[in-house]
Amino acid sequence: MPLTNEELSLIKRELKREPTQVEIAMFEAQWSEHCSYKSSRKHLRKLAMEAPWVVKGGDAAVVELGPVYVAFRIESHNHPSAVDPYNGAATGVGGIVRDILSSGAKPIALLDDLIFGDLREYRTKWHVRGVVKGISDYGNRIGVPTVGGETWFDPDFNRNPMVSAACIGVCPKDKLINGRPRPGDLIIIAGNYTGKDGLLGSSFASKNLEEGVEEEYAAIQVPDPVMEKLLIDSILEMRDKKLLVFVKDLGGGGLATAISEVAASFDLGAEVFLDKLHLREPMDAWEIMVSESQERMMLVVKPENLERVEEILKKYDVPYSVIGKFTDSKNYVAYFKGEKVADVPAKFLAEGPELDRPYERPQWHLKLEKFPKIPEVELKNAIEKVLCSPNVASKRWIYEQYDHEVQIRTVVKPGEGDSAVLRLLEAEPLGIAATTDSNPRYTYLDPLHGAADVFLEAYRNVVASGGRPLAAVDQIDAGNPEKPDRFWFFVRMVDGLAWVEREVRVPIVGGKVSFYNEDEVTGKQIKPTVMITMIGKVEDVRKAKRVRAEEGDKLVIVGETFPELGGSEFLWAVFGKVQGKPPIPRPSAEMRNAEKILEVITLDGVTGIHDIGVGGLAVAAAEMARGVGVTLKLDEVPGKWEKPYQALFSETGARYLIAVKEEALDEVLKRTGGKVIGEFGGGTFKVNYGSKEVEVPEFEELLEKGFERFMG
Repeated sequence: MPLTNEELSLIKRELKREPTQVEIAMFEAQWSEHCSYKSSRKHLRKLAMEAPWVVKGGDAAVVELGPVYVAFRIESHNHPSAVDPYNGAATGVGGIVRDILSSGAKPIALLDDLIFGDLREYRTKWHVRGVVKGISDYGNRIGVPTVGGETWFDPDFNRNPMVSAACIGVCPKDKLINGRPRPGDLIIIAGNYTGKDGLLGSSFASKNLEEGVEEEYAAIQVPDPVMEKLLIDSILEMRDKKLLVFVKDLGGGGLATAISEVAASFDLGAEVFLDKLHLREPMDAWEIMVSESQERMMLVVKPENLERVEEILKKYDVPYSVIGKFTDSKNYVAYFKGEKVADVPAKFLAEGPELDRPYERPQWHLKLEKFPKIPEVELKNAIEKVLCSPNVASKRWIYEQYDHEVQIRTVVKPGEGDSAVLRLLEAEPLGIAATTDSNPRYTYLDPLHGAADVFLEAYRNVVASGGRPLAAVDQIDAGNPEKPDRFWFFVRMVDGLAWVEREVRVPIVGGKVSFYNEDEVTGKQIKPTVMITMIGKVEDVRKAKRVRAEEGDKLVIVGETFPELGGSEFLWAVFGKVQGKPPIPRPSAEMRNAEKILEVITLDGVTGIHDIGVGGLAVAAAEMARGVGVTLKLDEVPGKWEKPYQALFSETGARYLIAVKEEALDEVLKRTGGKVIGEFGGGTFKVNYGSKEVEVPEFEELLEKGFERFMG
């Protein structure tokens, strides 16, 4: 994405001269949407970002959790994954792991949030296989388990999948890398040799995908998980010996971004010698400056610690170069073969322009508000279609390719619970619940309420596993910000998040924005999306809850059901429609019911807990009933619904299901105000309403095979 004429004029005025080729490349990389947030910065300030337990920002958010710090972050790698699914997804994992490592935290878990196109399309299957394999191979080889995620399918994403990876790390309180670089501190680049792969990848991520994207392969980085593992081990050892002042991943923008952002943050300048960097191939100065070769990190080291740092890097066979130092000049100065090739104010480069772009709701969007007229619903057929929908059915095919046991921390594993639950300390029961959630239909139909709904779904998932929600990070994906009718979706999603995080007192402490998620072939943007990764504190991981039930357990529902079917899986799977308003977010009800669940979650006799989300009561009950069966009594479901399909498939929030033993039932009902709506057992899925009964004997097979039947 070339610099605009206005940006070029601004640069010339600041420098009082024509910029050099290297400087042009630096500004092109750093002033891209991917690095500078020039269109989104104004609106992202609406987010709270702070709480007493939030320790720092930077490449990863860090929060205090008992005796340790927890670092976490989510970031997309959409464009690279569309062009080269395997390498795009793998390098996305590598980048997010290094973001966590930069704080001094040991990476302990990965999660992914994936949105693909129509599974009947060959291109979609190619995306799925490549992305899953890329995530699996990289995570498995660096020894970081992939413990959870979210997967969606929608025809809007046939050409443009959304691929985000989240990582969580843990750090002892006395080992956080959070120093202040000072003039004279050395700049070391450690890790892989720099090459021409990933040249101006940040610029590639800041434009629309076009026909013939094969030419963009040069913008896609090449993964090297072996080097990543060596970086992890060497940096953690240097952390333990307190040899590092500051660490930053060399991600989007390469040296241009990493060095300028650190210099600007601490009101410093930098002096860099590009020809000192270890290279994979002959390169020009501008290529060295903006290469995004993977598995590289910038280490800031005091001169007196250089020898000890070098010993550790050599011990792990990690290539490195001392390429310069920070200065008090406030300018970023670069030399190449004895010639000065760049001299720009670091803060001017790092911060870039802030744009105040117009936005307006597109007229065509208004017609989506009205809920469509639907014909008479044959309940058994509707249940079958919803249960076997790829958005609902088991993703075992995906998560069984991931190693979720490595590091022996995973207490609640993929497919077992609403959240992954991880042990933080070897000898103590303290842990975290972690989840990631999205719903592109909700944020498309109503970006404000839809974003809030996604956030609250993550909130419930953490609670249902036994965690008290603590903090969240977001990944926001939208179309071209230069078009007001596309930018409107982004602004409204941010507004929804800013509102709901304050209502439930769970701050969003970091995140990432991805624009230009559309292509010139179809002329369409993807459905704008919000991906939320949330963590919660689990006091005792031994008491974490799973999505399960046992023969004879009573089924208790907590929360009211309203006829909210806009944007529902029922409407899509049965009638092929994406229409209506998504459920109304009810933060107060969410908080009240969450407290009720957390009060009973450790009681003896509570077998399992599950939140009600996509697919409604039908899906939640069926998922709990695997292996035992369930009978639902719809007439007992509390709320203001009128028709059986509304009770079964409404996606109203603030609702949970509890599987309870008879001896604990009275206590659970007393503490939660819940209501018994069924019983587990019988081996099939039965629904009673009035004098009628519907039975779906093969409900488990539908759940298990609904996705796999497409993948073969």
